[in-house]
Amino acid sequence: MLLHPIAALTLIWLFAKQRRWRKEGRLLKGAERSAALESHQVTGDRMMAAVLGVIALAFTAQLARAQFDGVDATAYLVPGHFHGWAGLLGLALMLNLWRMGRKTRNQKAEGQSFARSKEMHGKISDLMMTLVFIHAFLGFLYLFAIL
Repeated sequence: MLLHPIAALTLIWLFAKQRRWRKEGRLLKGAERSAALESHQVTGDRMMAAVLGVIALAFTAQLARAQFDGVDATAYLVPGHFHGWAGLLGLALMLNLWRMGRKTRNQKAEGQSFARSKEMHGKISDLMMTLVFIHAFLGFLYLFAIL
């Protein structure tokens, strides 16, 4: 049951670290900036996979909880609380953030204007950071309710 929250806290820390790119990227120049941007992009791809893993852990934990409670295996799979629905909303936002980052990268590589997609990528990231903390707090409360 605790694998999901531990993995999620690790992912939150990585997300906060990833967001520092917005400030640090402005200070870097030349090859150093290119290397840092490449690292930012690779980390973003890995984080998308990690988000899917953390969500898989959540569903696995709910299946285990159903087993322990002696109820049907699917009894807890549909979220019956805001934390679960917010997690699915977070997945949609993360997919959008990831796609916007890839779109920005592709537009830049093709020599197209990428300012708008870059700005949207940053704004989605800002929104997600706020929602991530709310989601984590609700998860903390939810954990007390089920333990």
